[in-house]
Amino acid sequence: MNRIKYIICNMKIKTKIIIIYISILILSILLSYGVFAIINERYTEQEVGTVAMQTASALKGNMDFIFENISQFSNLIYFDKNVQDSLIKIEQRSIDPVIQQTIKKSLVNMLLSGDYMENVFIFDKYFNSYSATKQSPILVKNNKVEEADWYQEAKKKNGEIVFSHGTDGVLQYPTRKNKNCIILARIISDENDYTPLATLLISIDESTFRGYFDAVGEEYESQYCIVDSANRYIIPPSDESRELNELMLQNGIQGSGYQAMHYQGEKTIVVKQEMGIQDWSLVGVMPINSKKVMGNYQKTLIALIVILNILVIFVCSITLMHLVFRPLSRIQDYMGFVGQERFVRIPVTENGNNEINDLKKGFNAMVHAIEQLIDKVKMEEKTIAKNELDLIQAQINPHFLYNTLDAVSALALLGDNDNCFKMTQALGMFYRNSLNSGRELVSVEDEIDCIKSYVTILNVRYNNGIHLECEIEERMKKKKILKLIMQPIIENAVHHGIRNRDGEGTITIKGYEDEDEMIFIVTDDGVGMTEEQIADILNGRGKGSKSGFGLYSSIQRISLFYGINIPITITSEIESGTEITIRTKVLGNV
Repeated sequence: MNRIKYIICNMKIKTKIIIIYISILILSILLSYGVFAIINERYTEQEVGTVAMQTASALKGNMDFIFENISQFSNLIYFDKNVQDSLIKIEQRSIDPVIQQTIKKSLVNMLLSGDYMENVFIFDKYFNSYSATKQSPILVKNNKVEEADWYQEAKKKNGEIVFSHGTDGVLQYPTRKNKNCIILARIISDENDYTPLATLLISIDESTFRGYFDAVGEEYESQYCIVDSANRYIIPPSDESRELNELMLQNGIQGSGYQAMHYQGEKTIVVKQEMGIQDWSLVGVMPINSKKVMGNYQKTLIALIVILNILVIFVCSITLMHLVFRPLSRIQDYMGFVGQERFVRIPVTENGNNEINDLKKGFNAMVHAIEQLIDKVKMEEKTIAKNELDLIQAQINPHFLYNTLDAVSALALLGDNDNCFKMTQALGMFYRNSLNSGRELVSVEDEIDCIKSYVTILNVRYNNGIHLECEIEERMKKKKILKLIMQPIIENAVHHGIRNRDGEGTITIKGYEDEDEMIFIVTDDGVGMTEEQIADILNGRGKGSKSGFGLYSSIQRISLFYGINIPITITSEIESGTEITIRTKVLGNV
């Protein structure tokens, strides 16, 4: 006895607390086990069944939220004036790029606003598709739309929302052969006379629903699925074993309710909740011995053992408050600052090595990343805005117009009627092609004609010292291209290449298609450029020079419009001339 007293007296406080805590915990477990052992099995079944029904109802609420959310977004597209006006204008089987761009813009805006949508498609009355997708690659079988069951049902409903399982082969995923999804379909009708204009298709990947199922399933050791009235899976469970399939699909529950059955040698609650969508029902399997459910029972009986656990609970609460909850509360306060756009960093203990300290460091890293992202977005917005202004200035260059008109006046005074007429005609042609009624795209042929007019004007001004040669593939001439992308390059070649050398000079423009790209190569036999000058132009440091700035602006325009990171490359040697290669995308014919 004395030996035991000696050992107890010499124990560390930490060890004593652990021993006392374990002793109380063991006693609590024994008492709890005894209490739980006398609980009536039927009562347990009822309680677990109630929890299962509540869980299924909560899951149904989440599913309803998803379907309601998707339905609301479909209304946005249905009543979108731009979409309505664009669909009304469709009178031919070929896709109008302007209409396509308008519809796609609305679809992209809707897709970015919704977390649950994976793909959004509109099929016009000729079954051409306009889409916005988060999942790729996707093969769209337009010719199968009219045969799809969901289309026929949506056609019957004439504007009402239809939910269906799968796309009947309209959407195919080469990398995911067994991909499963739920879709919303509805006919978009003219708001004025209710004439059908197109079909809206929104797909939701099964992972959206399975994420909810798995989260609840992990918490309650349960599994969930969605079935139809014919006992077919709409969203299958994670574990598709034969025994589980029999529970899910052949439980015999009518309407909404639950039933006790055996699964894997244990008593299990099978719950069924009608969803109110089509003939679908939510079915779940929850073991009666689920730790989460048993934990709920323990809460109802905690009064029986509260005296034994009150000291441990009190001590643990104080400890947790000091070590965990108080630091977490501080982190929460700083996160609130972020919501108020106040990016304040949390003080971190440098020698601390625990989860709370790691959270603080991670939060500070997030704040730093957000600040950098905001700065980057602001810089990009400034760049885009400035490029748009520069484009306007480049399209209608007042100095070029004034200089040309001065030259025309001088020629008129000198009586040089031929050159005066030639320059006036070239000037008119140049501005007719460059302005293009405000449209951004012109044909390659018009762009080359614009360059020819520009060079004609320069030749009248500079005594025919510039020779222009054009070798453009015939199939390219009617293709669309962003206007005025070559004028700054020709201007650079003339003013910094050919005019700085003795004698006449030649500029050659070659154009050819390479798969989905159009390649233009502009060469001159001028004085050339140094590597430093090339780097200044490509990096926007040549803004002190008008043509250098125009060339950089052209690079930015092409990159932003076509989404090409490096659309222009320059190679040059001093006294040997310069070669500039332009890459654009093939956009189809004008």
